[in-house]
Amino acid sequence: MRASITIHPTMYRNIIIVTALIFNAAAYAQYPVRFPLKISKDKRYLVDQANKPFPILGRTAWFIITQSDSGYEKFLYNTIEHGYNSIEMAAIVHWPMGNHAPYDANGDAPFLRRLNGADWDGELTYTDIKNESPNLLTPNENYWKHVDEFLAYCEIKGILVFMFPGYVRYAGGDQGWMQELVANGAESVKQYGQWIANRYKKRKNIVWMLLGDMGTFTTEQKNAEASLIKGLKSVKRQQSVQYSAESYSGQNAADNVDFGSEMTLNGSYTWELKVPVPYVARKAYAHRPVRPSFLLEEPYDQEGPDGNNYNPNATQPVRRFQWWGWLSTTGGYISGNGYVWQFIDPVWQQHLNTQAALDMNRLNKFIRSIEWWKLIPSGLNGMQEIIADENNVDTSAAYVSAAATKDGSLLVVYIPPAHNGSVSVNMNMVNKICKAYWFDPTNGKYIQAETLSFNRGVQSFTPPGKNSTGENDWVLLFTTLKITG
Repeated sequence: MRASITIHPTMYRNIIIVTALIFNAAAYAQYPVRFPLKISKDKRYLVDQANKPFPILGRTAWFIITQSDSGYEKFLYNTIEHGYNSIEMAAIVHWPMGNHAPYDANGDAPFLRRLNGADWDGELTYTDIKNESPNLLTPNENYWKHVDEFLAYCEIKGILVFMFPGYVRYAGGDQGWMQELVANGAESVKQYGQWIANRYKKRKNIVWMLLGDMGTFTTEQKNAEASLIKGLKSVKRQQSVQYSAESYSGQNAADNVDFGSEMTLNGSYTWELKVPVPYVARKAYAHRPVRPSFLLEEPYDQEGPDGNNYNPNATQPVRRFQWWGWLSTTGGYISGNGYVWQFIDPVWQQHLNTQAALDMNRLNKFIRSIEWWKLIPSGLNGMQEIIADENNVDTSAAYVSAAATKDGSLLVVYIPPAHNGSVSVNMNMVNKICKAYWFDPTNGKYIQAETLSFNRGVQSFTPPGKNSTGENDWVLLFTTLKITG
């Protein structure tokens, strides 16, 4: 029989509020990343050239190339200040709702000529696209110098750049470049891929991003995307050799029928509640063959009813998507803001420090403070089910995500806002010298939790009331590290 003990908030005596983790400096100290990144021996995460684990802690910056030096420096300063180490962007932009596509900060378009040989002024609507599309083989050096400088600045600052050379958009619509890729033809698209890969073959901080909200293709579209990939991969002695993709919502990068085998990193993507983040992310982790998995895209902060109303699924608190995604993939996450990614002045500057952005700062610090690379999600890769509740399914809004290390020295549980009451933890995998703490994801403070048994049976834990923002989500941490305050 399994023992079950419920600890109520009134039973917490000698509650300790703490603000910092004391940990092994050699194992956890922040370090200057040594690019390029490579895949760990167990194929679960990224490491740098010194074999230091690199968690993907990302922020979307789709239209960042439309910003001047001072603009992107301000954004990256804020990004680093919040503990991020990665961004996602488009090398060439197309979306009408973003900041003056397709121009850079200086008003330069990425290409000089149309397919018919006439000058291209950046116009993205056509009467005859086969003649009027920009010719991808006529790069505008002024534009690409701006991209050069931006990528170099990111590398200096230790920022990994997930970069789309040709984001295509859902159904090949006007938010992406699929129509232009098709119009240019397979051979020219291949040469464009070769050109951009050759231009950045010495750049060490790129992850090449493929597809872009598109997972099924016509024959012409498939040939165009395949040609781009072939061109990108044909250049020898590149420093940046990692590939991932944003397929359509609900599909992970490596699951794409046509191009999944091209991926070295398995980006997990869903912006819908009907295909929940935990379900898709756990599927990414479980993929065979194994690839490092991470949460790539999910409902954005201020993209729903609290912001621009672009995505009705982006309801607050959006931090739950990142906590779910990280614990379900272990490799990391990328998050976004519905106002920031467009980089329309001065709006984007006003949304850099939202509650969700500060929540990500706390999540980033939390991840960096533990041996995150040793975590295994509950019920996957030989790990026992951590949460002892048969109704805890990854398609539920109340899903409690959890991950632990094999040796039981670390276990992390995320209880989402929709979950009510206590959570039952399988203590058989918890090292007896661990201590338990509640972590408030909204203010970064810890509360010591009383535990009556370790390494034996099931124990129930009841969160200590509302968190600092009056919501229900909490993190339960079991660790052998010393916490003090």
